[in-house]
Amino acid sequence: MTREEVPRWPARQVLAPRRLLRTNEQGYPMGVCSSPAFIYHGRPREVSRGTIAVSCGPRDLVVEVLMCARCGTDKTIYYCGHPNVDPYAPVVLGHELVGRIVEVGDEVHTLKEGIGFRQGEVLPESELSFRAGERVTFQSRIARYTPEGLMLVPRPIANLSFQINGGYAKYMKVPETMIRSGSVLRVPPSVSDEEACLVEPAACALESIFATPHPVGTDAAGRHLFRAGIRPGGTVCIIGSGTVGLIYAALARLEGAKRIVVLVRSETKKRLVAKLLGIDVETYLLPRIEDAATPETSSAEDTVVRELTTATGGALFDDVIAACAAPSAQRLMLRLYAPEGGAVGACFGGTHHRVDGVDLDAHHYRAAKTIGTSGCSTRCMQTVLAWLAEGRVHFDGFTSSRRFSLDDDPHEFFTTEKDGLKPVIDMAGGGR
Repeated sequence: MTREEVPRWPARQVLAPRRLLRTNEQGYPMGVCSSPAFIYHGRPREVSRGTIAVSCGPRDLVVEVLMCARCGTDKTIYYCGHPNVDPYAPVVLGHELVGRIVEVGDEVHTLKEGIGFRQGEVLPESELSFRAGERVTFQSRIARYTPEGLMLVPRPIANLSFQINGGYAKYMKVPETMIRSGSVLRVPPSVSDEEACLVEPAACALESIFATPHPVGTDAAGRHLFRAGIRPGGTVCIIGSGTVGLIYAALARLEGAKRIVVLVRSETKKRLVAKLLGIDVETYLLPRIEDAATPETSSAEDTVVRELTTATGGALFDDVIAACAAPSAQRLMLRLYAPEGGAVGACFGGTHHRVDGVDLDAHHYRAAKTIGTSGCSTRCMQTVLAWLAEGRVHFDGFTSSRRFSLDDDPHEFFTTEKDGLKPVIDMAGGGR
């Protein structure tokens, strides 16, 4: 469908805005204000520019959004709707963001009883002493956790941009649940806005990496023993060179991979990977492979597997990451595992029910495992922020060169494929 064919949902005002009441000492707005936003109305393709009323209650924060990246989930919601979002519409999507605190509720310092990630803890005063002007990013899933610290995906307490208005707006209210769950994370000064808005998707990638179980031996009873993470000194194949694929490559290098090969679709992407990741990251140019499993696609995939088998001396890959939801990417992932030694596929964006025509013997004989991810733990977000602050990894340049503002067409924002990278709403730089 072309841009001209996308149905337009008429703009409308969702909440009647009230005039700005006052400003604080730093000049930031306080009280009830009207915020421009991209608003999703609960049905596919029904988005509009509009305004929402944003106010700061005694147990809330208000942030001015500086930059917000488009998540693949938001794109799916735009095209298909979502059963966990539509009932709460109209709602503002957007959860990959960085903002600046502009108002702190009078009772925020009293919210010491932790929930979710901080369940059973007393939050220290240092965590609750938020100040206007601080930059923050957010854990979007306010999840429940096991006593061992594992995030539980079903039945979260709340989701930012699902039940809580998100970052495709000038201002955003941060409610008590986000504060008490430790979901408001301060951004170190050395971390750019672009990097900060990628902390959440990077943490999702890291979550799947940290869940990959490479076998390291057996105990006296024959019980299999595993080490989680990228295999140190191993070979990594990343299928897809979008923002998430670039992030995976950067994390794989940091985790100690000896050889990283990124599968790309064009010469332009080959040059982009070399520019952003360096020449030590290899690229392989994929042919155009259709999603349907046909004799023609099977033959094309056979060629890819054969050539990569030769390129790796028959070893193939210890870690295979499908940073792409296409069924062809999922099929390739399942065929590029190292034939010996227990390889792992980290599946970020795909769904296995869409994959067919694949020989699953590698799984049947326990030589390979596939790990998916849905969201990320707060601890992984803290880790990514620390690595960025220490300069151990960087994500500058990982988003699209197409910058949007809230004056742009929201349909274009949700549908653009510019550069094959994440588009962002850049409040400081505006659209271009």
